[in-house]
Amino acid sequence: MVSVAEAALRGKADPSSRAPVGTLGLTLGLFAVSCLIVARFVLAATTDLAEDEAYYWMWSKHLAAGYYDHPAMIAWWIRAGTEIFGDTAFGVRFVGLLSTVAGSYLLWRASLALFADRAAALLAVVWMNGTILSAAAGIVSTPDTPLAFFATCVLFALAKLIETERGAWWLGVGGALGLAFMSKYTAALMLPGLFLWMAGTREGRRWFLRPEPYLGALVAIAAIAPVVWWNYAHDWASFAKQAAHGVKDKPANAFASVGELLGGQAGLATPLIFLFCLWGSFYALARGLRRGDARWLLLGGIAAPMWAFFIVHAASQKIQPNWPGLVYPFAILAAVHGGLAVLGHRRALTLRTAFVAAPFIGAAFTLVALLQLGTGAIPIEAKKDPTTRMKGWSALGADIDRLRREHGAGLVLTDRYAITGELAFHGMGADGVVQINDRIRYSNFPSPDESRLKDAPALLVLKAGSQQKAFPAFDSAVQIATVTRPGGLQPRDAYAVFLLSGYRGGLFACDPATRQGKTCSQM
Repeated sequence: MVSVAEAALRGKADPSSRAPVGTLGLTLGLFAVSCLIVARFVLAATTDLAEDEAYYWMWSKHLAAGYYDHPAMIAWWIRAGTEIFGDTAFGVRFVGLLSTVAGSYLLWRASLALFADRAAALLAVVWMNGTILSAAAGIVSTPDTPLAFFATCVLFALAKLIETERGAWWLGVGGALGLAFMSKYTAALMLPGLFLWMAGTREGRRWFLRPEPYLGALVAIAAIAPVVWWNYAHDWASFAKQAAHGVKDKPANAFASVGELLGGQAGLATPLIFLFCLWGSFYALARGLRRGDARWLLLGGIAAPMWAFFIVHAASQKIQPNWPGLVYPFAILAAVHGGLAVLGHRRALTLRTAFVAAPFIGAAFTLVALLQLGTGAIPIEAKKDPTTRMKGWSALGADIDRLRREHGAGLVLTDRYAITGELAFHGMGADGVVQINDRIRYSNFPSPDESRLKDAPALLVLKAGSQQKAFPAFDSAVQIATVTRPGGLQPRDAYAVFLLSGYRGGLFACDPATRQGKTCSQM
């Protein structure tokens, strides 16, 4: 084992840094992490899919290079898991679960490559796994899960580049960046920090004159070529959608919007870990620029500009809490190593205490969140409890499927992608439920089989109180039930079910196969 003092002699650690967390504390932290990981696997197998997960599961049944909402990586991950475990919640989440474990290992290795301190590297793993964000990435299978993993791969490859000075690691950097972009377009936010790292240190500047970074860029371009081609073939629909998504939701108050962003991060990362991550990112940036230290500038140069972007952007656009998720692999290392470098002095007793407590408070917050997801034991109003988004869908799907069979219906029609995915997963199959609007979402799917509408009645499932749709395409429309999703406990979770018969045709007249990139069936 390499001690801090030995590492300092090699120029990899600060001789003043002494971990405030003792062996007992680190052991307890690792035990807590192990328990949290086990809890993730259990809950991944036993909780209903969230709305977006079910939608991405539908993607996995029709694999493509890209989709309207995001690149294709999450669909491929889900398909890999369901090939092993079938169309189950655990199958949908399996690869994502493994990625959080593999990501923890890569974070540990990246920390060792940069600072050669095993205790600090293990502490970083404890911090990362003590966040609700990490637990959510393991349980809820969304594009943020592969994005976080490949962002960690970028960090690892750059850390090994600094440690070994071997140019071949640039190929790994390029591959990881490309795969991160194939997971979610926000991966591009790492590029300015990467350029800053190259320009800001002697070690980085020498690579401008070497071929390896440019070969790495070619690897990245090759990795993202499929989704670029898909967008070209679909009138740039996905790029345009995400560009509009980033500016369409204007906040009423800029300060309140920034506060909402920071509050959301404090909730997902847990309060103390988030504060140390925010501080550590800018501390690492300043230290890296001031000393020309490639290790610190790698962490701060990538993390701090992304924090600044999200904070500034929040003043003019509402930021979803999950969007900054790719920052945390860099920010966690900056927080842990920055804390160890600065808080080794006795005069910083209060901050030292907060530093020691941060991962344990984080693990406690995360444990409570997981218990609420699994048991619902805390009496929280449903609209304030985010775990209700993953409850009651299997029961709702069973109720709709029972009505479909009782009335001899063929297809089930919906007007929202969320309910489409849930009903498809819970009984009706990926081709048994059809959304009648926003058909560009399903441009990779075969066109709906309209003969099933002519040969049998159909069910139309709408949010209770929403505008009636699709009725002009049928001779008869009769409401036969109102079904409520158990666990939602809100009027918005009630659904009106209509029996439609006498199909006249024309419901899918705007075929995305011939008018790609445009919204069809605006009825």
